[in-house]
Amino acid sequence: MTYPTKIATCCYCGTRAALTLDRGRHELSCAQCAAPLHDLKSLPVKEKPRKTGISHQPGLRRFPAAPEPQANARRKPAKSRPRKPRKSLWRRMAEEAFDVVEDIFD
Repeated sequence: MTYPTKIATCCYCGTRAALTLDRGRHELSCAQCAAPLHDLKSLPVKEKPRKTGISHQPGLRRFPAAPEPQANARRKPAKSRPRKPRKSLWRRMAEEAFDVVEDIFD
């Protein structure tokens, strides 16, 4: 059987010590100033999780998490369509002249 672990704090000098008490539980004294230690506090103990009943269903599958994208990674530029070249001033004038000549013959 295990005995509880307790914290002992000296009333005079304030020294703290973790103690495991035996069956005798005799009077303790401070290691620094030799004053008797009367007030003991129990250390908080973590509760053990209770085991649940046996389930005959298979457990949930766990998938590895996707790696996070790096902040400083450079992205490839999106491919864009090639731009149409602009018509030059001379080409526009030639088209207009051709349209005028075509209108005359119609």
